[in-house]
Amino acid sequence: MGAGALGCEFIKMMSLMGFGTDYGSMHVTDDDYIEISNLNRQFLFRRHHVKLNKCETACKVGKTINPNCNFSTYKSRVSPENENIFDEGFWNDLDLVINAVDNVKARQYIDNQCVWFEKPLF
Repeated sequence: MGAGALGCEFIKMMSLMGFGTDYGSMHVTDDDYIEISNLNRQFLFRRHHVKLNKCETACKVGKTINPNCNFSTYKSRVSPENENIFDEGFWNDLDLVINAVDNVKARQYIDNQCVWFEKPLF
């Protein structure tokens, strides 16, 4: 999942519900950095977070919501160019994919991967 507006909401909700605890983990990917213009809609971020990476910061805040949550962060886009990071092992380890990315090309790629690896996509 990305760590923009939708991703922040999902990270908050999943942390509150206890996802990624015990033996699980939530994987969050975003290569973008927090800007002042993000603060009105990406509510996990504060002014002192500006210029920090979105996925790392959102997961740190998610960890303050529920210290038992485990996060894996990736400062890369999920795309064919990064299949060395998001490889077969990555996809096979997932139980569920929440697509909170903000561009059509990435959404289509993630949808194709979920079909190929038979993963439920939300």
